[in-house]
Amino acid sequence: MHRVLLTNDDGIHSAPFKALWKALIDKGFNVSAVVPEREMSAAGKGITLHKPLRIWRIPTKVGTYRIAHLVSGTPGDTVTVALRYLLEDKPEAVLSGINVGDNMTVDNIFTSGTIAAAIQAALMGFKSAAFSVEIPQSEEPRPADKFRSHALIAAEIAEWMLENGLPEGVDLLNVNFPFKISDDTPVRLTKLAKVKFENYVLERVDPRGKPYYWLGSNPIAVSEEMRGTDYYALTVEKAISITPIGLNFISPLEERRADRERIVEKMSDLISVISNLVVSLR
Repeated sequence: MHRVLLTNDDGIHSAPFKALWKALIDKGFNVSAVVPEREMSAAGKGITLHKPLRIWRIPTKVGTYRIAHLVSGTPGDTVTVALRYLLEDKPEAVLSGINVGDNMTVDNIFTSGTIAAAIQAALMGFKSAAFSVEIPQSEEPRPADKFRSHALIAAEIAEWMLENGLPEGVDLLNVNFPFKISDDTPVRLTKLAKVKFENYVLERVDPRGKPYYWLGSNPIAVSEEMRGTDYYALTVEKAISITPIGLNFISPLEERRADRERIVEKMSDLISVISNLVVSLR
């Protein structure tokens, strides 16, 4: 029985999170669920240093009632508290998600709380993966049954990662799902695009005549030059994007020694496994 820590940045009531929790249990995983007490989207890999953290133990319905822990901090705090304090039996891997909304591009690597939890786990020496699903504005991100296929695939990826390990130089996987998955949904091994949005600032005036500001963003148009990236795969191909990520940031002044062919060769087995699973989801 594989032991995993399951976390997120959306909190305990997230439907995709509960769908993954149930899929892991159905697959025979021993799941410890530890999440932030409230939504912490875009928190990045922040840590709480200037106030105490608090922990709550609550029953949560996932098929039957199961125990989860809530932490009054960031996703990074949550992972640290779970691995260094709460869990006596250390997990074999840390899984983050499934997040409400996609998490693509280099930009999101630095801002996403979902990915930050996986990064924190990887820095602490644990295999990890982050899972996210795009949610169109016209769609409601619930109930959990809506994300059953996504959760089954995420659980399969987790099992593959535990049984095969990650290629040398890969510290975590970042997986993005299209909202709709059918038996012909493609699966792509991708690299990170740089950015998805172009930001802007709006000025408004409050009832007392004082200015305030909103940060906003518009999506950047997808071009053929982006083929092979997570952004292109999800937006144009409507594909499941699996992006291996290494945390050994290398300066352009250094020689990059990552053996791309070796990584692709090992990861191609996962792509084949997931592609076959997708076909079976009729």
